[in-house]
Amino acid sequence: MAAVKPQVVTLWYRAPEVLLQSSYATPVDLWSVGCIFAEMFRRRPIFRGNSDVDQLGKIFDVVGVPSPEDWPQEVALPQSAFTPRPPKPIEDLVPDMDEEGRTLLMQFLTFNPSRRISAFAALSHPYFQSVDSHSRSLYATYSIPSNKPTIEERTA
Repeated sequence: MAAVKPQVVTLWYRAPEVLLQSSYATPVDLWSVGCIFAEMFRRRPIFRGNSDVDQLGKIFDVVGVPSPEDWPQEVALPQSAFTPRPPKPIEDLVPDMDEEGRTLLMQFLTFNPSRRISAFAALSHPYFQSVDSHSRSLYATYSIPSNKPTIEERTA
């Protein structure tokens, strides 16, 4: 009986540099965060490829084919293998996301990993500042019930 090698099945959250078999670094994870962030608003994955090349094509349908300067040098697949195309308007893909969210999303989905937003910068992004202030106003408006007994219930 042959041993089964475990592998990640879905390609949908893989960064372009992983699909191109370039080097792994922290920005790979931020790409995945961007894919999940978009999915939270779309209620379905943003990139649904069925092979590495198909996945790259789906990515380029959204973000456009990167310039030769942004294409990694150490990969076997040349940039010229893809038909040039401009990026799609992100508001068409995530219409329920506000402008701050779309700006953050595009910083997550930046092709060049050295230009992709860092985790620290993402957490400091104005999108989260507006979400945080909205959350605080919600909590100030509504009282959150506690499971702890009141003083009266404890002394009864």
